[in-house]
Formats: sequence, C-alpha cells, structure tokens
Amino acid sequence: MSKLRVSSFDEKGITKYSLIDDLSKDVYQEDFKPVVFDTEEAAEKRLGEYESERSREENAKPFSLEEARQYAESHYWKFASTYAKTAPHEYCIKRWLVKEDQLLYERFVATMRTQSVVGYFYGHKNMYLILGDHYYWYMPGPENVAIDLINRTTTDYLVFKDGAYYYKEKSSDENA
Repeated sequence: MSKLRVSSFDEKGITKYSLIDDLSKDVYQEDFKPVVFDTEEAAEKRLGEYESERSREENAKPFSLEEARQYAESHYWKFASTYAKTAPHEYCIKRWLVKEDQLLYERFVATMRTQSVVGYFYGHKNMYLILGDHYYWYMPGPENVAIDLINRTTTDYLVFKDGAYYYKEKSSDENA
C-alpha cells in the first residue's frame, strides 16, 4: 500500500515541497490541486495533520448497523452526474461536513472497515457495506491519509454470485 511523504522539487530555481505518493510518485492533490508548499516545515505540518486525521479515523468507534443506516439516511449525497449513464451513484465528501459531522463520518468509515463484504466492480475488488436499499464503498488512498469520499448506490445494481457481490448493470430496457 502506498504512503504519503514529503518530497522536494525545483520550480524555476526555487525549491518547493510537495506531498508525494511513494509508490506512484504522483503529487498528492486536494480538490484537484497539487498539495505544494514553500517550506519543508509547512509540508511536514500538513502531512502530520493528514496522519492525525487517519489515526482518529482508525480509532473511531464503529456504529451498529442500525446506527450506520440512520447516519447514512440523514446525510446529503450528491449525485455523480459524470457517471449517470455508466455507473449511477451518489457520493459524500468529508470536507463538506462540519467538524461534528466529520467525527460521525469517521465512525461510518470505521463501520465500513469492520462490517463490509467483498464486492467487485468490473473486476476491481471493493469492500461494500450493505445497509437497506443501498451499498457503500470508498476508494482507498495512501495508508496514512483518511478516507475523504464515500460512494453509494442502490442494491438494484448488486448481485450475489460465487460467494461475492458484483456490480450489475441495468439493461438498456431498464435505463429507458
């Protein structure tokens, strides 16, 4: 698994510092912008904040499944319009939430980590938390960074076969 670390680079003769994924060598991004700093101290501070948030998430007390369902139903989920035709789903971003709700979000992630089942999306392995009419998943990132985005869609797009759950496309008749 990858991990973020501080790295330096030269930009027009000036040393800058970024957070870089040690496996992919990609510069880490927030809101589609590279996380770059003028000083190594600032980069180390931000990395420490990410790691602190991840630690808090890892130590969060999971919800019961009923509490998790109630939490999920009480939140705003944004429809992912980019994937409306290919993989309809909604998502919630942790940074959108007020501090108190971020702590509950971390409990939801802890629940996902402890209560999820194996699932596949076009051959890509995921862990799905199934609650009522929806299932939830997140895309793992560097191991020292907290989960910032949770996806969900309805169980209409889920089928159980061969001991695992699989994403099931709706037929073109159903999409009409």
